[in-house]
Amino acid sequence: LSQDRLNMDLDRDCLELMLNLLESDTSHTSALDDCGLSDSQLHKTKEKVRQLCEDIQSKGNARHLNLDNITVGHLAMETLLSLTSRRAGEWFKEELRELGGLEHIARTVIETSRVVKDSIYSWTPALLDKLRKVDRCLRVLENVTLENEENSLYLLTYNSGEVIDTLIRLFSVCDAELYNYPVHSMTDRESTGVVIRECLIVSLKVLINLTHDFHNKSFGSSILGSKPGLVESTLHVLLQAPDLVPEEQKFDLIVLALILLINLVEHSQENRGILINSKAPPDPDSIFDVANSASAVSALVSMFYQQEELARTEERKTDAILDGEPKKDPNVAAKSQEENLEETVSMLLQKAGRNMEHTLVSAYIALLLGYLIIDNKENENVVRQQLPEGNFGTMLTVLNKFFSFMTLTAGAGSGSSRGIKATEMVIKYLTNSDRLLKET
Repeated sequence: LSQDRLNMDLDRDCLELMLNLLESDTSHTSALDDCGLSDSQLHKTKEKVRQLCEDIQSKGNARHLNLDNITVGHLAMETLLSLTSRRAGEWFKEELRELGGLEHIARTVIETSRVVKDSIYSWTPALLDKLRKVDRCLRVLENVTLENEENSLYLLTYNSGEVIDTLIRLFSVCDAELYNYPVHSMTDRESTGVVIRECLIVSLKVLINLTHDFHNKSFGSSILGSKPGLVESTLHVLLQAPDLVPEEQKFDLIVLALILLINLVEHSQENRGILINSKAPPDPDSIFDVANSASAVSALVSMFYQQEELARTEERKTDAILDGEPKKDPNVAAKSQEENLEETVSMLLQKAGRNMEHTLVSAYIALLLGYLIIDNKENENVVRQQLPEGNFGTMLTVLNKFFSFMTLTAGAGSGSSRGIKATEMVIKYLTNSDRLLKET
C-alpha cells in the first residue's frame, strides 16, 4: 500500500486497518495458536513477506526495517511513516488523532524512551534498537504535526506534558552523546553516532513543529521554553554540534537550531529573558573554560559576523569567476567552448549555493537577535554592546538581502507571507532604533 505509486485515494478504513495492525504484534507462537496456521504455512508466509521487504529495500525504501525481525507492528509503522510523509492531507492527520493513532504513537515514544537515561554507560545493540524505534515514531509525529494546530496541541497537553518531557530528554541526551560518537562521513549509515544523530535531528524537527505559532500566538513556545535544559541544548547544537556531523549536514543542523530558538522567542518575553541571560556552551576540550564561557548573545553575534564574512568571500569568488579568464594549463588538452561553459556554470552554482547558505544563517541570527530586542531597551543595549560598530547596519544589510530573496521566491502559501511580514517588522524596528539613537 505505501509503495503504490498510483494516485490511489486513502480512506478512513485503510487508516483504521493500519492502526489496528500497529496495535497487534503477533508472535510466531500465537500465530499458530490463534489463526490456525500450520508451521509450513507460517514459514511460507514469512518468506513471501521477507522477499517483498527485500524488494522494497532494494529500491531504497524502508531501509530501517530489520529483515531478521519483521513483525506486523514494524510493517504497520513503516507503512504509516511512508503514507504520512507522501500523502498526508489534513483529513489524514485529523483521522489519525480521532482514531487513537496519535495516542498510540505518543505512548510508544514515552514507553520506548524510558531506557534512554540522562547518562548512558554503553549503547548496547538493544538500546540502539529502542532509539531506532523512537526515531521512526518521531518521524510520523513530525509529519502529522507540521502546521497542524490540533495535533500539536494534543501532544503538548498529552498526559500532563509527558510527551514534551520525553522529547526534551531525548534531545538533550542525543546532543550530549553526539560528542562521544561524532560521525564525519555520509557513507556511514549504521554506527552508533549515526543512530544518535538521526534521533537528534528528528527530535529537533518535532520541537520546531510544536513551537510553531498559530494566529500570532505560540502555546508551545511558552510550555517548552520553561523546561530546564532546552535552550542550553539548542545553543550547544547550534554552536558546537556542527563540528560533529558530516559537512553535508552542518547547514541543516545550524538552520534547524536557529528556527527553534526563533520560535521560542518570537512571541514570548519570558523566553527572550532566558536566552539573553544564557551562557554559550563551554569549550569541551578546555577544563578551564567552563566558568568563563561567553554569553549566548556574544556567541550569536560572533557567529553572525563570521557567516556574513564567509558570504562576502563566496560572493567575491563568484565575481572572480564571472570576470576572470580561465587559466590555461599547457599540459591539458584545450576544452571546447561548451565544456568551458558547463564548468563555469557548475562552479558558479557551487559558489552561489555556499554564498546563499552563509547569507541565510546570518539572516536567521539577525532575526533571532532582532526578536530579542523588540520593545526591550535593556536587551537592545546588551546586543548593541556586542556589535563592533555599535549599530545594526550590517544586520540590516543582511536582513534586507534576505527580505528581497524571500519576496522574490515566495509562494502563495500563508507561511511564506507570514515570514515576509515578520522579517519586515524586524527590519523596521532595527532601522527606527538606529535612527532614534542618532538623533539623541
